[in-house]
Amino acid sequence: MIVAPQFRHTGLAKRIKRKIFELSRQKYPEAKIFSLTSGLAVMKMNHELGFEPVTYSELTSDEAFWENCKSCVNCPILLSKERKNCLCTAMLYDPKQKTAGM
Repeated sequence: MIVAPQFRHTGLAKRIKRKIFELSRQKYPEAKIFSLTSGLAVMKMNHELGFEPVTYSELTSDEAFWENCKSCVNCPILLSKERKNCLCTAMLYDPKQKTAGM
């Protein structure tokens, strides 16, 4: 997610991320939610929502998911490592883990 400069540091990204997360959980309550990021702010937001850092092997092998990485500056690194690691941090929200941990 990229927020226009005039709206940065207003909490807009956090509100958008939280709303998307809530809607995803309502529509697909059993779905795992993945996130790849190199930004500390996104990692903090993800952690607040219940995401945990994971290894790349715990992410999906679905080509549609990885297709979104092609526009990233780190994509050559990801591909050279056979999608096993990258400069981005992989994070996962697993509703089954959240239920088990409660």
